Amino acid sequence: MKTIHAIIAAMLFLSVIGIANALPVTLQQVEIDGTTVVQNAFNQLSIERGQTYDLRIRFTPFDRVRNAEVRAFISGYEFSDIDSIDDRTPVFDADTNVTYVKRLTVRIPDELDQDSYKLRIVISDRFGDDLTADYNLQIDAPRNSLKIDDVILNPSSSVRAGSSLLARVRVDNKGERDQEDVRVTITLPELGVSGTQYLSEIKSDETEETEEILLRLPRCAKAGTYDATIDVEFSNRHRKISEKKSITVLPDETCTQDTPVPSANIGGSQIQTVNAGDAALFPLTVTNPTRSSKTFTISVPAIPASDWAEVTITPTSTLVLAGGQSQTVSVNVQTNEDAPAGAHSLVTTVTNGNAQQQVTLTTTVIAQGGARTAFAIVLMILLVLLVAIVIIIGIAYARDREKTQTYY
Repeated sequence: MKTIHAIIAAMLFLSVIGIANALPVTLQQVEIDGTTVVQNAFNQLSIERGQTYDLRIRFTPFDRVRNAEVRAFISGYEFSDIDSIDDRTPVFDADTNVTYVKRLTVRIPDELDQDSYKLRIVISDRFGDDLTADYNLQIDAPRNSLKIDDVILNPSSSVRAGSSLLARVRVDNKGERDQEDVRVTITLPELGVSGTQYLSEIKSDETEETEEILLRLPRCAKAGTYDATIDVEFSNRHRKISEKKSITVLPDETCTQDTPVPSANIGGSQIQTVNAGDAALFPLTVTNPTRSSKTFTISVPAIPASDWAEVTITPTSTLVLAGGQSQTVSVNVQTNEDAPAGAHSLVTTVTNGNAQQQVTLTTTVIAQGGARTAFAIVLMILLVLLVAIVIIIGIAYARDREKTQTYY
């Protein structure tokens, strides 16, 4: 009889210990990106790898809880020892009959296999039994998704101006669909340099690497660190991902041209003659003598409106030219009706940074009265010549007739 009483007492004692150690919390709601999930439900919630999801956990203690924390995690990831899929709150205290909301964030890695998983929510304290709830998930891959896995440069750390840089790009296909004709472009926009290669096909969950992409740096490129932009276009070039990589350019010691002088040439004569009120047009061709993109500004001195002409530059006075590129603008000199006769010169300046080139343009203006006088003089000369020709023809005809009468 004593033995039975002892067993019952032991069972009651263990029961009391178990109740005392149970965490006094009711888990009321769990949301994943605003979608409420049900514990161990038959239906699974589909989420995509490569995305980050916000979790909202709502619970109410029915007794005071001290030194508690909430943790969310997914097990079964191959690289969980390096990059685990989990998040947790700081330690907190919770009062009786007060509802709490804790927010966590989990990122689903691109490398996670497509499969069924459980999201586990654990509320625990220092010593009591934890409260665990499981939620069924289906991890899927996005339909179209590429990722730049690596950019391999040769030389790897720095390259000298005027030499070549070789690049290879590794691209991962993290989507469900195979991708064809993937276009990979590397650009150094500040140097005006780019190169492109195509990947014929990248199968789902596989990686492909481009052939070497050649980038030839300008000989006199300024030393410094430049951002190279890597663009990968896919899905018939409707989608694009980009990444930047820093490249250090060393100076070319053989380059002595610190600031190249822009080349500006007039396509025709630098001297034009016009009547007062007419316009003189000077086509000006600007050439970038360097191998990198440069900005050139064309300017002319201001002429007061009451003076002899108005000067404009069309279509623009600012040019952005790639290395070796040329572009022609027009310097338009519109003379006034009352512009004084004679030669008028103006200096057109083409500027690139501290370097500049100047071209002198001369417009000779003929006053309107002077034009009419010149025309009258020319007309009189033509009239005199015509009369002289008529007289000569008449004399010749008379002589021929006189000779004919003498013969008979």
